[in-house]
Amino acid sequence: MPRPLTLWLWMFTALSWIACAIPLLLLGFFDWCLITPSEVSGTLFGGAMGTQMYLSGWAVATVALALTLVFRLPGSTLAWIGAGIMPLVMGAGWLLFYPDDADGHLMFSPQQHEIGVAMLVGAAFLLSGEYLRRRRLKKPVAPPKAGFLLLLRTLVAGLLVSLFTLVPWTIYKELTLPTCAFNKAGQQLSVCIGHDSEEPVIVD
Repeated sequence: MPRPLTLWLWMFTALSWIACAIPLLLLGFFDWCLITPSEVSGTLFGGAMGTQMYLSGWAVATVALALTLVFRLPGSTLAWIGAGIMPLVMGAGWLLFYPDDADGHLMFSPQQHEIGVAMLVGAAFLLSGEYLRRRRLKKPVAPPKAGFLLLLRTLVAGLLVSLFTLVPWTIYKELTLPTCAFNKAGQQLSVCIGHDSEEPVIVD
């Protein structure tokens, strides 16, 4: 096998595993946030706004993981199975140790039946992933060769890695900036509150 092709295959495999691992880790984070009961008696809309945000992130991570399956990236089937195991384990743990509601005086979210729904979703992930794994064991995929398909799969893996690392990092940097921040070139980086006396903050 030519050395350039060997390096290409090595890069493709590494990118693929990273592209599968990042959405899987994000799904684990969102699963924990969505399944962990929290006391919401005094919160606005019972904490529904935070739930919607976590559900949106969960949906994006799920779509990304589904793309790894569609393009048959190495590690995608195992990642899909892992995405099913996590809510099953978390849900079972919280159903066993669900917080006491103090005789109805406290409200927790999610409720027990909602945790059960999350576990059903996890079971669907697990069963479908195991089905795909067994099917692919019966019909193993030939090692990828140089060509358009390998290039496309490499680009998909690289794009997923870029999106799930650069975008969160950019958002994190914006959230940690002080108000009325400017860079040395004079470009405004964050919103100014509106007070005339507020001085701009120069950041690197």
